[in-house]
Amino acid sequence: MAKISSDTSKLNATISNFHGGLIGLGESIPILIQSTTLLHDINQGTKTATASAELTVVETIPEVAAATADLVKGVQSSLQTIVDTKPEFDQLLVISPVILINLEQQKAATDKFSKAVVAKLPEQFRAIAESITAPIDVAFDDAIAKYKKFF
Repeated sequence: MAKISSDTSKLNATISNFHGGLIGLGESIPILIQSTTLLHDINQGTKTATASAELTVVETIPEVAAATADLVKGVQSSLQTIVDTKPEFDQLLVISPVILINLEQQKAATDKFSKAVVAKLPEQFRAIAESITAPIDVAFDDAIAKYKKFF
């Protein structure tokens, strides 16, 4: 989760510094690279979680709960930044459709990652974990809906 949180934070910072216009064309390359890296790391996280042993109560409370809360905040912030930057991306006609595809892929990967992690938690924490991560789905759905308006 730490790697995914770090990737999300880096992507958020890069998008926050996006200027749009012709300068933005060059600035879009790091965004696309970081977005692809994030997708890769989410998929790797899913593989790691799937291969891991079930977590104990002691591991779940301090480690997973804190990391999950931080990740949810980071993802929500990053997705809001992506939504807020859409007008600048729209100026470069090819960027918004690519962002939409990335958002859809990242949402699917994030859903798989969440399910893999939740499956490793002790039974009594699974419903709580699902409710903690639910805002991520809402944020993705909102961002995807905003980017679909481009077409």
